[in-house]
Amino acid sequence: MFKGLNLHSFCVGLLIISLSPPLSASVKENIGEDEGRNFAVFSLNDSFPALSKSKVRMIYKGKVKRINKEHIDLVDLTEENHDKANFYQNLLGKSLSQMNGYRASLAFSGKGNLPVTISNNDIASIIDWLEDNPNGIAYATIKSLPENVNVLFVLDPEE
Repeated sequence: MFKGLNLHSFCVGLLIISLSPPLSASVKENIGEDEGRNFAVFSLNDSFPALSKSKVRMIYKGKVKRINKEHIDLVDLTEENHDKANFYQNLLGKSLSQMNGYRASLAFSGKGNLPVTISNNDIASIIDWLEDNPNGIAYATIKSLPENVNVLFVLDPEE
């Protein structure tokens, strides 16, 4: 083969570029509109305990796959939703393109699973998905949450 060409690095780079949003979409512009919104990480599974910020960060980085010895599934919003950009920026300090690249490398290496992306970004669709996936975990703005959810963590953008 060609000297210095690493097929694995090339494929990962190609995957990252293909999953990144167009350059014209600026995450920083989108975040500015909704700054100060509080998010909650929640589930319909009442057996899940409250989580620390570090545990939630590890879950969304794909490093924790179980809570109480039960496999967890994550649901995610679509790229067009401003809440998604705000959530990842506030929780992990990463833009959507950085998260896409990080998750692509995890998936490509077989070390992690991508969250399920639902087609509708409304809270009713998220709740429907959680009802079908009893070990599912989601995030949404606090003001949109119904009363019957198990709030695992509240993300304060001021932290």
